[in-house]
Amino acid sequence: MLGIYALVLGVGYGAQALAETIGGRESFPGGILSIAVLLVISATYLMGAKSLVAGRREGLSFLMGGLFLSGAVGGLYLLMTGADWLMYLLGEVEDFALLSEISPATVLLIVALPLVPMMRKMTRGMAW
Repeated sequence: MLGIYALVLGVGYGAQALAETIGGRESFPGGILSIAVLLVISATYLMGAKSLVAGRREGLSFLMGGLFLSGAVGGLYLLMTGADWLMYLLGEVEDFALLSEISPATVLLIVALPLVPMMRKMTRGMAW
């Protein structure tokens, strides 16, 4: 099940990178660097999915790394959304549309959050 979940997340991050490359809605400021970050996260999840689907536990490290990267990138964009909301409350900007402010990285972070209890269960008692 973890392998399939990692595959879905890897494809999700890859699809977002492809959408940014094709020139869809510019949701990430940063251009080529944001596409590179999305591709790194996608590759991390996909490498984990490859070994987890095969039944090997080596993929747990890739899955954990992808989860940390998702948390870092999605958390930063969540903080940026909060900062924009605060600017609206302070009267610095005229409008705040929540749906246009939320980035796909934040949505993918929310999708990745159920991995946390699964990873705790899988790594409990593991010798580090």
